Amino acid sequence: MIFRRRPKNEPAPEVEEPPESEELTSEESTDEPAAEEGAEGELDIETLDSRDWRGAGPWDITEIDLDLEPLPGRARIDLGSMIITGFGGAELRLQVAEETQQIISAMLIHGDSALELGAYAAPRSGGLWPELREEIIEAATEAGGSAALVEGPFGVELRRILPVTTPDGEQGYQPSRMWVVEGPRWLLRGIPDGQAAVLEGLEPPVSDLLTAFREVVVRRGDEAKAPGDLLPLSIPSDVEPAG
Repeated sequence: MIFRRRPKNEPAPEVEEPPESEELTSEESTDEPAAEEGAEGELDIETLDSRDWRGAGPWDITEIDLDLEPLPGRARIDLGSMIITGFGGAELRLQVAEETQQIISAMLIHGDSALELGAYAAPRSGGLWPELREEIIEAATEAGGSAALVEGPFGVELRRILPVTTPDGEQGYQPSRMWVVEGPRWLLRGIPDGQAAVLEGLEPPVSDLLTAFREVVVRRGDEAKAPGDLLPLSIPSDVEPAG
């Protein structure tokens, strides 16, 4: 089902709700700046994990004044645990788990690229991302693929290559990349898809999705949740089905 925000001064992206599902250990890959290296030329993971990468966003709900209007041509969409800022030409698609009909992630689609977004509960002390990526690397290897850690715009970025079967029944490989940031008791995951997953560097369309990721505002809530639990998403009250 496609939803469109009721007319306002600034345009908002369309919202589509397809019957698809995604889990915390999900997808996307390729590209980024040179990695921070240790004494032996390897990625200095400990140093990257110790740095705060949220100086320019993503944001916690306590860090943002939502009464301030976004930049011209952009519009905020309140999905409950995430507030996403759409931009011109982008479409917002909500992904739903078939078995529960729960909205589990949101995807901003722009041209041949997309950014899947999901927010999860995390420990107050942080450290969830290092644990998760080890599980993702192990799963990729068991599936016959490969995974590598590189330096990305938010510290340690995970890139994978997984075997897939094409619609024609042929075997192939799908590259993927993953941006992850931890905030106050939450973790935000962004998965660039399509062209943005295979381009090197941070030029468009990667830069468009990177800006969208930085503009996400997370509303964690006070409920007790286990680390890794999905933060619930909801359809905004000010959207209506697009005819």
